[in-house]
Amino acid sequence: FEPDPDAPPRAARVTTPMVISPPDGRIPFQPWAAEQRGEIMARQDELAHLDPRVKCLPSALPRAHLPVGYNTYQIEQGPGFVLMLYEWNHHSRYIPLDDSPHIDPAIRLGMGDSRGRWEGNTLVVDTTNFTDRTAFRGSGEALHVVERFTRVDADTILYEFTVDDPTTWDRSWSVEIPMVKTDGRLYEY
Repeated sequence: FEPDPDAPPRAARVTTPMVISPPDGRIPFQPWAAEQRGEIMARQDELAHLDPRVKCLPSALPRAHLPVGYNTYQIEQGPGFVLMLYEWNHHSRYIPLDDSPHIDPAIRLGMGDSRGRWEGNTLVVDTTNFTDRTAFRGSGEALHVVERFTRVDADTILYEFTVDDPTTWDRSWSVEIPMVKTDGRLYEY
C-alpha cells in the first residue's frame, strides 16, 4: 500500500466506526430484523445469542475489522494475493487478486469467499458465499460485503465497507473506520 501523494488531507480523523450511508447514520433494518436484533441484544448473555467470536467461531466480515476489545491484525501482500492475519482466534484470510471468479454459490464459508482488485491505491475486496451462521448485524447467507482499504498516510489505512443483504436490510449501508498502525506484535490467541 502506498499513500496517494495527491490526495487532499483529511480534515478530521474518525476514531470510531461511522455509518456514512445512509446519511441518517442508522442501519436500515427491515422491521422483523430490528425486532430480532433487539431481542438478541437483550439476551446477549445467553449462549445462543453470544457473539460468534466468544464461541471461537469465525468473526464474520466486516466484524473482523471493527475496533472491539482488541483485534490486532497484519496485512501481507505477495504476488497475486493479499493475506490478512488476525490475532483473534488465529484467523487468516487469503484474498486472490487474479480476476478469478467467486467459488460455486453452493459452497458457503464462515468468512465468505473474497476476491480483490486494485483501483488506484485502493484495495477493493468483494466477498460473497457466507453461511447463514455468519450473522453480521442479523445478516444471513445472502450477505454481500465490499471493502475498500485506502492508505491515507504512512500510519493510516481508511477502511470502508458496504454491506448488503436484502433479506435483512431495506438497502445497503456503509461504514468508515481508520485503521491506525501499531508497533505491536501479533500474538498467539
